[in-house]
Amino acid sequence: MTAIVLPALQDLTIAGIAHAVIGVSLSLHVLLNKHRPVSAVLWLATLWAFPFVGALVYLCFGVDQVERGAEARAACRAIQRERGLPPGADLGAPGASATVGATGTAAALPAGRGVEILDVTNRSRRPLARMRGNRVELLVDGDELYPALDAAIDAARDSIHVQSFIIARDATGRALVERLAARARDGLAVRLLYDRFGSTYAHYSTMFRKARKAGVQVASISHASPLRGRFQVNLRNHRKVAVIDGTIGFTGGINIGDPNVAARAAGEPIRDYHLQVAGPAVAELQLQFVADWSFASGEAPADLVLERYFPAQPHAGDGLVNVVPGGPYSGGQALTDLLFAAIGAATRTLRIVTPYFVPNEPILQAIRAAALRGVDTRLVVPQLGNHWYVDYAARSLYTSLLESGVRIFERRPPFSHAKALLVDDAYAVLGSPNLDYRSLHLNFETAVEVVDDAFLGRLRDQIASELAHSVEVSLDAHRARSMARRLAENFCYLFQPLL
Repeated sequence: MTAIVLPALQDLTIAGIAHAVIGVSLSLHVLLNKHRPVSAVLWLATLWAFPFVGALVYLCFGVDQVERGAEARAACRAIQRERGLPPGADLGAPGASATVGATGTAAALPAGRGVEILDVTNRSRRPLARMRGNRVELLVDGDELYPALDAAIDAARDSIHVQSFIIARDATGRALVERLAARARDGLAVRLLYDRFGSTYAHYSTMFRKARKAGVQVASISHASPLRGRFQVNLRNHRKVAVIDGTIGFTGGINIGDPNVAARAAGEPIRDYHLQVAGPAVAELQLQFVADWSFASGEAPADLVLERYFPAQPHAGDGLVNVVPGGPYSGGQALTDLLFAAIGAATRTLRIVTPYFVPNEPILQAIRAAALRGVDTRLVVPQLGNHWYVDYAARSLYTSLLESGVRIFERRPPFSHAKALLVDDAYAVLGSPNLDYRSLHLNFETAVEVVDDAFLGRLRDQIASELAHSVEVSLDAHRARSMARRLAENFCYLFQPLL
């Protein structure tokens, strides 16, 4: 009997020691990296209450830091500066109010409300002088984006870089991949990058294998790779970026798929926004692509940051454009800082369009504060989203917003996947980020700040159209919802960090 009991006790002791070592190690990680008390306490409880299983769950969902992506970007940026490639060296300190024109003489930046807001949002980043000289156009839905992108791909002379979160296994997805394959056969350098989670069906089809045979360089991003010590199944590369010949850029929220095209969506395509950019800002989009490509493919930054991909950028327009990358590296605060500063700078009007509204506490309070200080604040969300649990979680926040004076509008179908922030009709942020915890802290995203009168005029009209197709939510009607509904909404909101 003793001989049987002792090995069992020995096994339990070994398991207990292993649990203690793992628990202490990961508890230290929690204390060092989780700055929200509720989140930290929940993770500590999970680690200690569920031996080994809790540790695995934490590694998969709780570890948000991905430094390789930041390292790849830093390496590409360093080589870009070392080789003197556009957008060139910084011109003065952050907040500088002059730029250098084509003649080499200083030219004043345009005065106005938009420049004032840019000065606030960018005080800790790049000088305003670096943002000048761009032409930016708003593209609404796939019906405007896809023809423009196809035309740019067909006219390309040297390189085509395309990245998307979703490339669907449908007619639209196949058409794009086949177009890229045709240009690769023409001898162009063609790279296609996709997120393995968002493009799951295409990933396991023959679409990308056929493209590779035609000469397209294809890579996928997956942050879950246990063999490489990466367990973060909760992270996504949500960016949508295309750069043609280093001179034309596209970015925004539109994925590649049939639901974005009226002819293939029964006349009701997903409502979404994208940007087409020419000028110095394209180099920033290119830098973002090559950094992600290096991360995904293992190709050395030195082989990617070349003059052919970063050509001299001519003056294309008078728009001020700033590309802001977001991701879980460096604490995942870049987008929160940007949006918090922009919302805080609003003095007259604030328009927010988002498909998913489950923001973190700083952004939520910034929106409430804007309304409380008298800013005409309007939030547009879908009346019927594509994830019911996110809709429920969002509606749990309505009461505090409505009581603060925020006007909430639910846009009638079709589903709106559009994202935009418009401040005082003078400054905008668009791109791939949603107003949810995932986009603000977990996903790799691309946000773009724009100050350009013509662009902002069209965006203002577009948002007015969204409001006209929406139903306003009243505080009384919202308060009258059933107890069961309130319980369901609050329960869904508990999962905010994962939505």
